[in-house]
Amino acid sequence: MLNEPLITKPFFSEKVWGNSELNKIFKTDIKETVGEVWLFSPVLGKETNLIGLKSGKNYGKPSEIFSEIDLLLKLISTSDKLSVQVHPDDKMAKILENQNNGKSEAWYFLENNGKIKVSNKNKDIIKSLDTEEWNESLEEVFLDKGDLIFVPAGTVHALCEGSTILEIQQSSDVTYRLYDWGRPREIHVEKAKKVLENIETSYVISRKCENFETKFFSVQTIKNLKRKGFGIYVNLKTYETIVLSENVEYFFEGEYIEFKK
Repeated sequence: MLNEPLITKPFFSEKVWGNSELNKIFKTDIKETVGEVWLFSPVLGKETNLIGLKSGKNYGKPSEIFSEIDLLLKLISTSDKLSVQVHPDDKMAKILENQNNGKSEAWYFLENNGKIKVSNKNKDIIKSLDTEEWNESLEEVFLDKGDLIFVPAGTVHALCEGSTILEIQQSSDVTYRLYDWGRPREIHVEKAKKVLENIETSYVISRKCENFETKFFSVQTIKNLKRKGFGIYVNLKTYETIVLSENVEYFFEGEYIEFKK
């Protein structure tokens, strides 16, 4: 039985658009730029380890402890644009990938002047797949520190350069690239089209967000508060990530972002 808070040992993902600042913050020996730090992950092959905050005991992987918690939490920082991409919902993930989870996500911005290209104009996006002209079909949105955008499955989006975010999402690693700005990476046009033809969505922006809830997860800012029960908590200064199980209580000193199922 768990009777103490847990600290996550993150998983690092190198990206061509990554930011070397993450390499420095986490003092990694990775030579390529880190784009994503997976702070809490039950994704097979990319799971984070959970260590006892007081005891130092290795409790294992999230899937071994929280069997029904299908959340994935990442710290992301960019030096270049990500691909124009879309994710399937639960239904399309089952059809296209034989997976139970789709990928709806929310991004909490940690610095000012973040930027995203985003669209709900699926018919225009399908045209852009043929013309490779994206200026008309993608809206450019600027977000500052403390802003949040909810990007449900089926919403076409591209996080842009100079953005640092916490991303909370369903525990899926399925991404369909529509366009990658000339980089020689795989494009997934046919699967992306099927998602666009079968899902209608609408993204939501919350400025200076303190509390945001969806059917998939909730996001809340907290400061100097006691919490009990399952939650994932990220320290906004150090990015240390603490996980509580159902019966564990802990006082969070300082500013944290709380993520719950």
